[in-house]
Amino acid sequence: MEQEALSTEHLQKLLPAVQRGAAECSQAISAWCSAPLSMTVERVGQSTLQQATGLLGSGDSAVCACLMGMHGSCTGQMLLGFEDASGLTLADLILGRPDASTTVWGEVEISAAMETINIVGSAFLNGLAADLAERSGMDIRLLPTPPVFLRDYAASLLESAFMDQALSESRLVYTETRFELCGRPIAWTFLWIPDAESLGDLRTLLQSLPLPGRQ
Repeated sequence: MEQEALSTEHLQKLLPAVQRGAAECSQAISAWCSAPLSMTVERVGQSTLQQATGLLGSGDSAVCACLMGMHGSCTGQMLLGFEDASGLTLADLILGRPDASTTVWGEVEISAAMETINIVGSAFLNGLAADLAERSGMDIRLLPTPPVFLRDYAASLLESAFMDQALSESRLVYTETRFELCGRPIAWTFLWIPDAESLGDLRTLLQSLPLPGRQ
């Protein structure tokens, strides 16, 4: 049976929390990359796993992803995805190399990418938990797990990364984001996807919160 989706009102209540997570992420990743890099939440949406494949690209070429689990008050996954060119641009930036000087993924480049999701994911969860805790008066704790690096076509990558959701045939609740480096868009994708088991608890928590802009 398909997991009940969050309502439009639930998503409105969740938006300020993920926006705060993105703001904290922007500060952390700018410091890590030693460059002005921003992460902005485009929307909080929901879809089937098959529909979500397009979030990682057209599906015509392989994409890379750093995958990190989440546990605590909510469980699920976080994913930082990119095609080879934009991912290797990230590695060059972090490693202090000229842009486009790296053409293949080696151990050093993969390590740089995984440390980036460590920083992005931890900062995002800190902001998300802080906002939900302040608005609910509850003790909200969200903790990351060690990341893994994956490279595959988008459909295969998402199916392997979110196997639990695929098996339960549940709808995914996700954040879709935009990254900019020095004011220019870069083709990175960050997804925060609670698992099916957490959606009920998340729904209950959001139900207790006022709509943004209301007391």
